[in-house]
Amino acid sequence: MRAVVCDEYGPFENMTVKDLPTPNLAPGEVLIDVKAAGVSFAQSLTVAGKYQVKPALPFIPGVEIAGVVSAVSDEATGVSVGDRVFAGVTYGGFAEQVTAFDYHCRPLPDGMDFAQGTLFTTSYPTSYAALMWKARLQAGETVLVHGAAGAVGMAAVEIAKAKGAQVIATAGTDDKCAVAERHGADHTVNYGDQDFRKAVKEWTGGQGVDVVIDPVGGEVLTESLRAMGREARLVTLGYASGNIPTPPVNLLLVKNMAIIGLNFGTYMGWSPGDDGREYIEKIDELHADLAAMFNVGQLQPEVSHRYPLEQFNDAMNIVLGRQSVGKVVLEP
Repeated sequence: MRAVVCDEYGPFENMTVKDLPTPNLAPGEVLIDVKAAGVSFAQSLTVAGKYQVKPALPFIPGVEIAGVVSAVSDEATGVSVGDRVFAGVTYGGFAEQVTAFDYHCRPLPDGMDFAQGTLFTTSYPTSYAALMWKARLQAGETVLVHGAAGAVGMAAVEIAKAKGAQVIATAGTDDKCAVAERHGADHTVNYGDQDFRKAVKEWTGGQGVDVVIDPVGGEVLTESLRAMGREARLVTLGYASGNIPTPPVNLLLVKNMAIIGLNFGTYMGWSPGDDGREYIEKIDELHADLAAMFNVGQLQPEVSHRYPLEQFNDAMNIVLGRQSVGKVVLEP
């Protein structure tokens, strides 16, 4: 099989495509012929050796995949050869084949293509967990979503709307604001030429929002605190801005607010010493709800760029250059 291989930590473009043996199946694993693999900012950090999890070298990056099951170990259950599935893997996704544990594989809903399926591995589950598990979103509340044209942000807009919330979405261009509006945002703010805090206060009649979903960090997080109302909750998902904020925590006290962290990889078994098995029932319930929303048209995963395996660097440059909408994928 062909695969993108990282031989040493460093720039993404230093990797090469190599011919490798088909991966061996361990007990409880299945072999998947990869049809699409998601490309993300987090993978650039992993390849650079700057992510919280550092795979042993050499390794194949890629954690979000969708494809067709081609082999099943004797101990694997609930998955059969020929099944169309999406799955989260620890690494190995930028390849023609990859192994995954049976409990990480889930069937693609009818009408969803493989590229869209990559968003259901982590992007939509991350947003769901942020809104429903951490922020405990209630119908009628107001949600501020940053990076709303990205994979996680777009998912948050759609899920919040499906759960009965009002959504204010921010993005860096008018075109991306239009994307967020197309996916259900009630109000959009181009933070490139607007003060989103002022816009939020005006739109909410001075009350501020109840929930903030923030994958950006930096000053965006700090300013969001000032756009929040009493008892509001901010869920921090990542730091795409490149800056880890140091928020004025006195604001939390004054408004009885909370900042809540979410690392969805914990529930996927991507933390050292934790294979994720204890969360299977919780994750199953999450995916059942996501599938139900997709089946009635409330969720519309969007893929803006598709590249062959050899153009892995072009794909990452689209992501790092903030030119993508929704997801960028490799199609081996």
